Amino acid sequence: MNKKELRNKYLKMRKNLQYEEVEKKSKNIIQKLMDTAWYRQSSTIMSYIDFRNEVITRSFIKHALKDNKRIIVPITDMSSKTLILSELKDFDNELCQSSYGILEPKKEYVRVVSCNLLDLVLVPGLAFDTSGYRIGYGGGYYDRLLQRLPQKTITIGLAFEFQIVDNIPVESFDRKVDFIITEERIIRHEH
Repeated sequence: MNKKELRNKYLKMRKNLQYEEVEKKSKNIIQKLMDTAWYRQSSTIMSYIDFRNEVITRSFIKHALKDNKRIIVPITDMSSKTLILSELKDFDNELCQSSYGILEPKKEYVRVVSCNLLDLVLVPGLAFDTSGYRIGYGGGYYDRLLQRLPQKTITIGLAFEFQIVDNIPVESFDRKVDFIITEERIIRHEH
């Protein structure tokens, strides 16, 4: 299957998940993440805000803020096809729905930070393979971000076990994540 077919297949599969299942598996994934040294040792963490049956990150973000972590969330900049990184201080009051339906900071709460500050980045995706390659939504936003990150930044894909495939067709601009956490395991691969 090519990327487009894989993207459609996994979008459909994820769409068909029951919310209870998404919630239960997400809790499991987030617990695994929070038990890692990567989480404990990171002071600045970028997290996507879940959308349409992605692994749920909302409770993670709130918990991390209580843990005194700096939380950075992405803002989609359509014109430059890049992610603008903005610090979030209050999950309940600083966000609103973007035209996409994704939660993003309201204009007055945009606090832009450099990707050089990130210790840990949580990456969404429709499918991942065990080498760390991913299929996103086709815009290349995360590939461009992953390319700009400093060596030291740890990148973790959050996915449900059914989203792990043997092999994803790789193109020159594709970037790997360092680890993938599913409800069943943590996948580590050689760089």
